[in-house]
Amino acid sequence: MQKSVIRPQEIYLDNNATTAVLSCAAAAVQHTMQQCFGNPSSSHSTGIKAKVELESTRQLARQLIGAGSGDIVFTSGATEGIQSSIFSALLHARMSGKTGSTFSLLYGATEHKAVPQSLEHWNHVLQLGATIKAIPVDQHGLLDFDFIRAQLPNTLLICTMAANNETGVKQDLAALQQLIRAVAPDVLWMVDCVQALGKMPLQLEQMTIDYAPFSGHKLYAPKGIGFLYVRKGTPYQPLLAGGGQESGLRSGTENLPGIAALQAIFQQLKLKEGSVFQPEQQLWLYRDQLLSALRQVFPDLVLNSDRPYIVPTTINFSVPGFASKDIMDLFDAAGIRVSSGSACSSKIPTSFVLNAMGLPLWRSQGAIRLSFGPAMTAEECQQACKAILALKVVVNSCCLVLSDASSTELQPLAGLVQLKHEDLCSYLLVSAETSEVIIIDAVLPLASRIALLVQGHQLKVRAILDTHLHKDHPSARPELVTLLADLMGDANTTTLGWPLTEPRIKMGAYQLETVATPGHSPEAVTILVRQFAEQKQQQKFALVGDFILPGGTGRLDLPGGDSQAFRQSLRALSQQLEPQTLLLSSHDYAQRFFTRWDLMLQEQPVLQQVLNTEDTAELWLSELQRQTDWLHQQSGHFCGVVEVCASDATAVIDKDQIAALIQQYPNLQIWDVREPHEQAAGALSVYLPDLVCKEVPLSALVQQVAEQHSDHHQMEQQPTLLVCRSGNRSLLAAKVLNRAGFELVFNLKGGVALLA
Repeated sequence: MQKSVIRPQEIYLDNNATTAVLSCAAAAVQHTMQQCFGNPSSSHSTGIKAKVELESTRQLARQLIGAGSGDIVFTSGATEGIQSSIFSALLHARMSGKTGSTFSLLYGATEHKAVPQSLEHWNHVLQLGATIKAIPVDQHGLLDFDFIRAQLPNTLLICTMAANNETGVKQDLAALQQLIRAVAPDVLWMVDCVQALGKMPLQLEQMTIDYAPFSGHKLYAPKGIGFLYVRKGTPYQPLLAGGGQESGLRSGTENLPGIAALQAIFQQLKLKEGSVFQPEQQLWLYRDQLLSALRQVFPDLVLNSDRPYIVPTTINFSVPGFASKDIMDLFDAAGIRVSSGSACSSKIPTSFVLNAMGLPLWRSQGAIRLSFGPAMTAEECQQACKAILALKVVVNSCCLVLSDASSTELQPLAGLVQLKHEDLCSYLLVSAETSEVIIIDAVLPLASRIALLVQGHQLKVRAILDTHLHKDHPSARPELVTLLADLMGDANTTTLGWPLTEPRIKMGAYQLETVATPGHSPEAVTILVRQFAEQKQQQKFALVGDFILPGGTGRLDLPGGDSQAFRQSLRALSQQLEPQTLLLSSHDYAQRFFTRWDLMLQEQPVLQQVLNTEDTAELWLSELQRQTDWLHQQSGHFCGVVEVCASDATAVIDKDQIAALIQQYPNLQIWDVREPHEQAAGALSVYLPDLVCKEVPLSALVQQVAEQHSDHHQMEQQPTLLVCRSGNRSLLAAKVLNRAGFELVFNLKGGVALLA
């Protein structure tokens, strides 16, 4: 019989991305699909009823936005409205003979990407040849009026937004209008109003805005419905032709169920009493309550946008020392849905909106957008605050934030911890028996995270070491020496941090010594880590810096690089390594976490020649030159190069296959590879109550592999199912384990997200 479990209640705070459909809107959709399902273009009674509903909704929309004599065109959503507006404006310019680079197309630097991408698309398709320019913004996200004033005389179209989707920053439309019409009375003007309806007053008939797109799913209607306001007399060319619907402005049978949902929303917005939509004063109160809860969890929280420049329903914040993914993973594990509000890259995501505002990079990389809807209830706000406040214990127990609360039970910290920032790796070697730590290859973006872990666990710092002098980034050692001064001794050290009086460092069961491995850089060393257990000594790790990379080698064309020294270092190191020693680098471009000597030789056969011939292998030199040429073409700094190989493979299963997998493998292990703060915020056992789940975060994966390497039979025979939040990190871990020799490794597709 299955155990009774309590799953975390979902707290949805990402309403700027999309909203749930209001019950009244869902009922209207259902009614329209089953009762009032006619085609508005049909002339019989069923069609006439549908037409009445259609036009009633159009009239409501006209009243709500103060459209006056302007047109209301129903669309599939904001993107279509933006496309239609830009296409119409640019086609009008072309037909008027206004082409060439002397003419400009302006858009706010913080606009939704749909705007600049649409400008680029239609500028190219229509062969207009105009120059597309982003209007700068200040630190508050407000448009630069001086820039606009200077550019307007030769501008064909200016695109701005009423309220920003990431920051909630609202533009002063009245002041913009005064500027635009004073300098360029006839320029076409589009205003993205997607985040405005229900959050700020709109009276478009009193303004000279030419185009204003709206989206239904941002305001409790279904996806796939929206509308576009077009000012009377403004050039408009339909994107879709054919049936002549929407008075010829947008052909195609109207989405009547979606339009019916809009009507239900509009009716609620028009109510003066009893509406589900809250007055602005109440929304500000909700914001204050949510912000208070956030500050109790993250005392150092910094707002990226604030009063008086914003609508009340958006809170955009960053926390020093946190990437946005850290906070999103923490919140998601607790059932709280927020967004980074940023454009993802292959590395750490950054917010182009905050970058445009000139905010520091750490704020852009750490930005979290919490957004609620104007129909939020007091009860929903209280539930959200309660869920956020519950995370205070989690961040304290995981040393994400320091606390004096002595009752807090700390998450255990022992062995080797591998922390990553983009492709940079830093390491903590922790002796639980002596409460000491050795920090190796620390990088500045991780300095505060490392310091919090060490301070939170009150570990004595035995040493802070580097394997080499980094060419692409400064060592965090000086910063950590300052941050951890009260937990360190006073020993004199080398430039790499090694105590001058200790050829070997002993810390609990660990012993560390160095092997000189110049080649990538002249001063480079490899740190060998041995562990004593049960009267035996075993070499566990070799921290190799950038001398060796998982799947590649360090560069030799940087200052101090030497191919002859590199070859000699390889030979010297090969004599020192034991078969199962894990090689740990300070860069991990391919996300492999570690390598071994046998894997290194298997994946780079040319290194056999380097080791076994007196002359430097021509093939190797040729390969190094090829890599160097490629690296010189890259915009970033790479200390080496790696290539993905065929050994990266794993098996993936769906959640409904778990029972069959357990039946096939009764001794199946389940590893939760999320980080400790996620595990503490939302235990995997809540979703898999009848199964034993082992917590093996990615930061401890190397330690786990090192422990199991001593038992090859267990590696080969122990079936393991890996689980993370979305299935991505567990897939990565599965590939890592498969490459290391674990034969029965499975990944749960979709992770906790699909179990919830």
